[in-house]
Amino acid sequence: MWLILLKFTRWVYQTLNDEARPWQVALGVTLGALAGLLPLGLGTLCVFTAILLINVNFGSACFAFVVFRLIAFALQVHVVRPMGVAALDMAPQGPIIAAASTPIVAWLRLDYHDVAGAIAIWAIIAIPLFIFLLATWARFQAWMNKRLKNSRTMKWLSRVWLFRGLKYVFIG
Repeated sequence: MWLILLKFTRWVYQTLNDEARPWQVALGVTLGALAGLLPLGLGTLCVFTAILLINVNFGSACFAFVVFRLIAFALQVHVVRPMGVAALDMAPQGPIIAAASTPIVAWLRLDYHDVAGAIAIWAIIAIPLFIFLLATWARFQAWMNKRLKNSRTMKWLSRVWLFRGLKYVFIG
């Protein structure tokens, strides 16, 4: 438990002090949400490949993957699967059957209810999530930098050996 808290604290600090632009963090969370909602398989692997190729913040993508994976487990039976059934019933059957019968695209399992439901839910939340995180992260990062770097308390604490040791342990 302590190791998880230590790693999470380091991730938050590194993400706050990273030179990543707000769009990289927001897009990382958005793509991590897609990976978390999808059932584990080739689709998740494709999303993580896209995360690496697009050059988004990998830490925020992994954090969002874990959070949305837990949400997907909780909502699988009552929300994701019925949404997939509705999405597959409303979609034109010709392209879905063609995609399900092609050799490589069939491995993505786009005709499964869980996959279709996850993609439908992600399509609904992706743009609002991206815009919210883009605006919030930019403001929060500027506020934290201004608040922490100009703080008398932080300047005083940086001279105390105990604080420097704790900073080394928690932040690195």
